[in-house]
Parts: sequence; C-alpha cells; structure tokens
Amino acid sequence: MAGLLYVYSRTSIRAAKRNAQLHREADGGQISWQNENLRRHGVLKPPSSDKTLVAELVGEAKQQIKGDEKIKARATTSKEKD
Repeated sequence: MAGLLYVYSRTSIRAAKRNAQLHREADGGQISWQNENLRRHGVLKPPSSDKTLVAELVGEAKQQIKGDEKIKARATTSKEKD
C-alpha cells in the first residue's frame, strides 16, 4: 500500500511540474494569471503537448535506466584499469 501511495505522489508531483512548465512556456516564461484565468474559462486554448503523461514517464524511466547502465559501465571499466 505504501508503494502505491509513493508512486501516486511522485506521478502527481511530476504531472503538476510538467503542467506548470507548459503554462510558463505558453505565457512567455512567466505565468500570467490573466491568461490562466482565460484558459480556465475556455476563452484561451490550453497549451498542449504532443506527449501524454504516461509517454513522458516511460521516456524518463528509459533515460534513467540508460543513465544507470552508463554509470555501471564506467565503474566496471575503472575496476578493469586497476
């Protein structure tokens, strides 16, 4: 149960950060509360991303795995040199 709560909290935090970043980019680098209000009331189109949250999470997981493999490869090559 704790593992499920951990995964849910990490996913929701990551989604919130991604959403805030998309809104900052749509507003030119800083969140405009007026534009945010217009988006929430349907006047402005919400910023969209080509990737879904699941696709981004899978992509990030693959990058982390590749990074871990690179670290392990460096560790084994440094041990072989000794």
